[in-house]
Amino acid sequence: MSREANNERGELTLTLDGEPVGLRPSYEAIHAFERATGKGLMELAQAALAGTLSAGDTAIIACECVRAWGRSTENKGYAGSNPTRIAELMIEAEGGFSMSLSTIAGMLAMATTGGYTAAGELKPTATKKTTEPAPAVG
Repeated sequence: MSREANNERGELTLTLDGEPVGLRPSYEAIHAFERATGKGLMELAQAALAGTLSAGDTAIIACECVRAWGRSTENKGYAGSNPTRIAELMIEAEGGFSMSLSTIAGMLAMATTGGYTAAGELKPTATKKTTEPAPAVG
């Protein structure tokens, strides 16, 4: 069983019905929302970043990623989510649809740039050493 989403690690969540719900853009979820919307990942990411992604497409994307998260955490309720209910909860959430779209846009952008594994898990960020070590002799 996978662990819950962790905002401190940069894992993205939506707050639905007052509860943080993880988003897992696995290959399976991406394939499902591409098929359901008739649009590719890049097209969806660009529309989300431009703020022009429809509420229906946003709900489909969110729902597939919530379902993937539900399956990975063995949460049957979220694994069986439906887009209509997810859309209603996004609209009712604090910050409303705008906040949800912003989160979905960030997730899609990360998915297009290799920020996730095929299983939808956040990849660790690489850190570069930018300073020279202090001399040990002094």
